[in-house]
Amino acid sequence: MATLNPFTYRHSLQGRNIRLFEVMPGIESSTLEIKLIEKNLEEAEFEALSYVWGEQLKRELINCNGCRLPIGSSLHEALCERRRRGSTALLWADAVCINQDNEQEKTSQVRLMRDIYARADRVIIWLGKEQTRDAAGFQLAKSLYQKCDGERYVVDRAVFDLEDFDCVSNEVPEPAFDPTWTALFEIISNPWFGRVWVLQELLVAQCSIVWRGALDFDTNTILWSAMLVARYRNLYNSFDITMDSPQTTALVARNIAASYFDYKKHGPRTLYDALSRNTGMGAADSRDRFFALAGVSAGLDAAFVDYKKTFQGVACLVGKMTLLGFPEYELGPGGAEFLAVDHNPCEHTFLIEWLAFHANPQNHELGIPSWVPDVLSAHGPGLVMTGFYHTSHLRKVRDIPRPQVRFKKGQLHLKTGDFYNRWRIPVPGNIEIMGAIFDCVRIVAGDRPRRPLRDPSASNCRPEPSMAMHKVAQYEAAMITWLSQIRLLADPTLSARGNIMAGPSFDTFWRTLVYNREQPFNHESPNRRPGARLGTSFGYWYLLKKLLTTKSWQDDFKTFAPAYNILKTLATPFEDAEGRVREARNFFVSQQDRIGWVPFRTQAGDRVGVFRGMRVPVILRSQSDRWEYIGPCYVHGLMDGEVWDLEGLQWDFLSFV
Repeated sequence: MATLNPFTYRHSLQGRNIRLFEVMPGIESSTLEIKLIEKNLEEAEFEALSYVWGEQLKRELINCNGCRLPIGSSLHEALCERRRRGSTALLWADAVCINQDNEQEKTSQVRLMRDIYARADRVIIWLGKEQTRDAAGFQLAKSLYQKCDGERYVVDRAVFDLEDFDCVSNEVPEPAFDPTWTALFEIISNPWFGRVWVLQELLVAQCSIVWRGALDFDTNTILWSAMLVARYRNLYNSFDITMDSPQTTALVARNIAASYFDYKKHGPRTLYDALSRNTGMGAADSRDRFFALAGVSAGLDAAFVDYKKTFQGVACLVGKMTLLGFPEYELGPGGAEFLAVDHNPCEHTFLIEWLAFHANPQNHELGIPSWVPDVLSAHGPGLVMTGFYHTSHLRKVRDIPRPQVRFKKGQLHLKTGDFYNRWRIPVPGNIEIMGAIFDCVRIVAGDRPRRPLRDPSASNCRPEPSMAMHKVAQYEAAMITWLSQIRLLADPTLSARGNIMAGPSFDTFWRTLVYNREQPFNHESPNRRPGARLGTSFGYWYLLKKLLTTKSWQDDFKTFAPAYNILKTLATPFEDAEGRVREARNFFVSQQDRIGWVPFRTQAGDRVGVFRGMRVPVILRSQSDRWEYIGPCYVHGLMDGEVWDLEGLQWDFLSFV
């Protein structure tokens, strides 16, 4: 192999021509050999590979047209398996078929990728080499798919359910530490599910199959099982514990699966909607976070994909599309860029609600302006504010002011296009939003204690009961201290040694802990506040924590167990409600003694404001004559439209860094 010349691409691909290759027969120990050819996309018959590039520092040399070509280890494994199976069909794989060092070719070929995967006779999803338990995991998925009638999956059903999956009636083992469930969890946590390009490759495929070494898996079955695990509490929690999921994400596979079933039923959505459904996805080139979804998003000109643009430039373009509600992108004569929307301008509403989409926007980490809605970063645990408090939920109960946005100071630069009911505008410069400041952050409390996670060194074994209970006791002691601290911050008139439930301010306190929303959330009555019974459940919730800190299970477990079970049952309503919102923000008190929850980056002195037409208040940080957008917040008593009615609000267009 060392004597072969390095492979070079002879010329750039033109028009709708693509490269394809055949994996040549050979024994397992021999150097992998491929024959690379060029064909017109419309005339070619081929298969396409969907895979993870993986670590590119580890490269394998192959023989390509008599020359040596280094490829990634993941692709090398897939091609070796293809040779072992004796597959002779032509194959398309991006790392070989696109000259990655030629920006012009890369741009033109990426624009074709949707058509490439759509025209392929079959898309092969490569999940890597087979592992010992894979067959058992897939058999479990197949059994569940049949018993639960997976073919009739309802795509519009809620993703997460507070109920437990009935393992007994479905004749499958309980998920906690079961090896077959662990095998399934490992399959759906494969790195393939975290790669953003797989969305397009999967969604447009006319036929697909999953390869795991020598095993073949049905695509629908695997994706459906990811949705099942995400939907039920016991399955979701067991996955989280078994796979040692980080605090920022859990079961990314459900996003891929949800997008797949939704696309099959509804077709392409807007780019910003597609992005929001697949946060936290990875790509070697940060621009591909956007470009990878262009082919499965509605209304985008092929010219949207342009590797001459910077990541910040693409992010700002998408940010403007999102906030303005203009999902269509066009490239006009001379390179002029336009945004468009297909409805009457008089009926248009700017979509500033997207600024409340992420609890803790990571724009400072991404290197993009603060006003760009963060539809890229993975959500942490806890509430997505627009779930409980979307402005549209108020339409039936009060008048809602229309959002106001201007593109350049003093004028809108908006005009209708040449077609009726179509609004077309040049891509604007800076964006300003009508808003007002009404308060200031005085105190931000410390972080809520984190729940104890399983020790990764324990592998998949059950934790030792005594040690696990000691960790729980330490956590509950920290929770009691933290609850006492924020209770005193909320009402300094209380005694530090007094009852946490004392005083008239207790009702406000417990409601703030659960964002003053009923659990489970009632979609028919989205503005319904929880009844007093949830406040009573708080008392049992708090007493359960006190019981666990006594460590009385060590001395008399027979006495401890009945008390624990009774308190746990009575505490469950509040535990479920608080569990849906915990660890998403920090508790705060304002200068005007309002309480609530603010993004983690919030500091004392930050301003509390509101945008016209957006129900959720926001945290802003002064930056000379402009503002840095920190994120959405919860302010108790101002979440149901009251914020727009505050006296003395001085509305003005706000500029952002």
